[in-house]
Amino acid sequence: MSGTRRYAPNTKLAWQRLQHGWSRQELVNQIKRSMDLAGDGGCGLTADTARRWEAGERWPEPQFRKHLVLVLGKPAAELGLLTDDELALAPTEAPNGELTPEDRHLDDLACQVMTRMWDMGQGNGPGISRQTFLRMLAVAGTAPLLPPDLAEAADAVTNPHATARDAKVVAGYSDITARHRQLYWTSPPAALREAAIAHTQLGAALLRAQPTSSSARELASSVAESALQAARLAFFDLGQPELAAWPFLIAPQAVDLARDSALAAAVAAHRSFVPGFRAAEGDAAAARALLDVASAHARYAGGPRLRSWLHCVAAEVQSRIGDTDATRDRIRQAQEALSTEGTDPEWLDFFDESRLAGFAGNAELLAGRHKSASRWMQQALENLPQSENKQRTVLLFDLALAEIPNDPDKGASLIHVACDELERNPYAAAALRIPAVTAALTGTPHEREIADRTQALLPSGSPLS
Repeated sequence: MSGTRRYAPNTKLAWQRLQHGWSRQELVNQIKRSMDLAGDGGCGLTADTARRWEAGERWPEPQFRKHLVLVLGKPAAELGLLTDDELALAPTEAPNGELTPEDRHLDDLACQVMTRMWDMGQGNGPGISRQTFLRMLAVAGTAPLLPPDLAEAADAVTNPHATARDAKVVAGYSDITARHRQLYWTSPPAALREAAIAHTQLGAALLRAQPTSSSARELASSVAESALQAARLAFFDLGQPELAAWPFLIAPQAVDLARDSALAAAVAAHRSFVPGFRAAEGDAAAARALLDVASAHARYAGGPRLRSWLHCVAAEVQSRIGDTDATRDRIRQAQEALSTEGTDPEWLDFFDESRLAGFAGNAELLAGRHKSASRWMQQALENLPQSENKQRTVLLFDLALAEIPNDPDKGASLIHVACDELERNPYAAAALRIPAVTAALTGTPHEREIADRTQALLPSGSPLS
């Protein structure tokens, strides 16, 4: 039986736990480990105690508050661990809103970092290795929401009718976000990415202008979605992960303001593709950590399609980082998730049962199970809506790769069909299949023919290749 609520529910603590991808038992384990390392002795802490903290049935004892701060890496105030009396002790702001010398130094430093990140994201900065740049995404949660070149724009938003306080502004901003979502399937990706970046910038400026308004959470959700779309366009459509860096920095910060677990799951899962597409040391751990965050959030929000998609993402990422043995179980879980209860968010328009079959086929292909992959790909193509031209090209290349070991002629024929689609609808995620299919035809009569056909379609210098 649940206990009596004595305090307000501690949503701040629950959210930060989810942001680490931890269950309550995992949080308890982390606290116990921290206590052992600090020599603070043992304790009888349980997952139920953590549940009672979050539900407002119990206040964490001082020794646990200390270690919650340590393991979650946030100040006590940001974890909801301070009483009203303790919060009242907080120092007031500097007179006239002036920064202290220390704060000014930190602010200047943050601006320098974000200026450099923004320049690199736009391709304007000095040369930097792709590996170094992508690893900077691992600290995405530590950067300020607003890049410095937008500070002037934020300061300019002084009209009370042009801030996040105005519900009409928030509604208008959200409407544009939704229209960008609809345009994704038919618009040139480079142009749409620029529009999504500009829209994200505007949203960030509005959030900075009125970060605590009553409409801020709704606005933050739209900013997170816009940033996520910009990142998707850069990473999957254009094959330029360096251009996804800035929106992938903004999205988790905006969703943190929104406290939207379904969107937080989607952001974390999309970010897992960055290390998941690479094989460098440490990338597998980073991908798994982001998948854990996505899974933790999905327990609290979303419906059958979101749960199914997350299992599919995990299957592909695990295949790419070498965990092929677990992929079939993930696909089975994805199938079962489609029959579960719940309501999916409106923005989840990029996944359905045909996409599940495509994920399953790709996972089987990466695991070297070609016959099974072929069956899945054919099923995906049969059920794919006519408008899904980008995904059709991906499926055709993957089906060709699955067929080549047993029937090179059929594989070559499928490649020609895929190339026709790719010429009509450029899509980097599909073009990146070209090296694999051309390599698979080495030594066959189709080797030169396919190499010549695909040469012009190769993603020139793409970091994902």
